[in-house]
Amino acid sequence: MNKLAYFLLLFVLLSASCNQKNGTGENSSGSAKNKGLQDAAINPDQRELIVAELKQMQQAFGDKDVNKIEKYFIFPLADSTLSIYEVNEDFDLARKSTGGNISRDLFVKNFNDIYDYFQMGGFSDLFKAVDLDELKSKQEVTSEHHVKDESCYTFYRISIEGDMVNLQYGTNSDQAYREAHPDEEEVCGESAFNWLFKLEGNKLRFIKEMTAG
Repeated sequence: MNKLAYFLLLFVLLSASCNQKNGTGENSSGSAKNKGLQDAAINPDQRELIVAELKQMQQAFGDKDVNKIEKYFIFPLADSTLSIYEVNEDFDLARKSTGGNISRDLFVKNFNDIYDYFQMGGFSDLFKAVDLDELKSKQEVTSEHHVKDESCYTFYRISIEGDMVNLQYGTNSDQAYREAHPDEEEVCGESAFNWLFKLEGNKLRFIKEMTAG
């Protein structure tokens, strides 16, 4: 199973878990089987708010503005919400002393290293690759960027289920390249970043990040 398929499956399972906690698991599961019905049941006001929040997020990451970006997170960040290991010596020691939790000050102070660690430039590429306004009437928007004779392609996806918003970006093996180079066992250093947010009140709040590769 490639990383894109893995994350799609993982997101479905995680969303189902979150919906069950909200008491909406049964209805969400049923509607997920029929995308047409789900899209027809979109709450226009909620979608307008989510899209507006995503556009604000686009601006924040485009500017690489830590003061705007940190507002999407609730601190301290629990160790279980981020797949983060070795960032830099000071950061790692500070996290160890707090049981793995990340305070706002620690996040802001080490933001550049955290940004590089999670390849957060992918957020800006993601927002450039899709039309956010389409999410007002669609459950998801996706985009792929293939380059001839390149072993990897980049993929981008934003999906919404109720008040949960999933953002994905990464690289995967290009099938055309694989077919043209059957003797190469590994043609691409695949990677995938998956960020789950939830609309709370009128703000998107970070829930969990998952990384592969």
